Amino acid sequence: MWRKLHCGSGPRLRGPLRHRLSTGAPGRARGARRLLACASAAARLALTAPVAAAAALALAGCGPGEARAPNPVRALDERRAIEVIRRAMAQEGARPVLGREVELVSGQKIRIDVGVQGRAYGVAYVTEEDARALGAAIPPANGRDEKLRIVRGGPDGAARIVLLYQDNYVYDDLVGESHERTTITAERQLTRDVKDFITYARTQKFQ
Repeated sequence: MWRKLHCGSGPRLRGPLRHRLSTGAPGRARGARRLLACASAAARLALTAPVAAAAALALAGCGPGEARAPNPVRALDERRAIEVIRRAMAQEGARPVLGREVELVSGQKIRIDVGVQGRAYGVAYVTEEDARALGAAIPPANGRDEKLRIVRGGPDGAARIVLLYQDNYVYDDLVGESHERTTITAERQLTRDVKDFITYARTQKFQ
């Protein structure tokens, strides 16, 4: 270790060891041995340099490849979504009923896809076509982690309609372990949102 640290830099010892650095023959022999050791180390480094370069190239090849494009996705179709909504309501103790058309406070008409028996509130599953037709009459779609959008309708605005946007319930159509979002995942999210709305409607004492 001492030779590696001091190779080619000349004597640097201090203190009690300085007396060993005399100019006699033993000192010259030690100097020759140090030069020989340095030469050997340099030769080993030269021989291993190509190997190190090859290893570096191999490691570079093991790095992450190009980013893979996300799987193509599709949204839950309206028929299946309505089944999921009805089931989620029943699980929360609410009795789902057939939908109806109501007029929003803006004057535009919207269809409640699934209502609740004895209540004015309900759920509208907003497809892309619905969103285009309603335009500015409804708010833009919420993000998956944002609050659900609720609008008012009916003659006195007493009806509350939660807008569940189709684009928030998507799944990819790959098979096996390549799935990123399965149909089950999308349906569970829809179920959770319906249950959250029913709980909120009860807490707020919606009509």
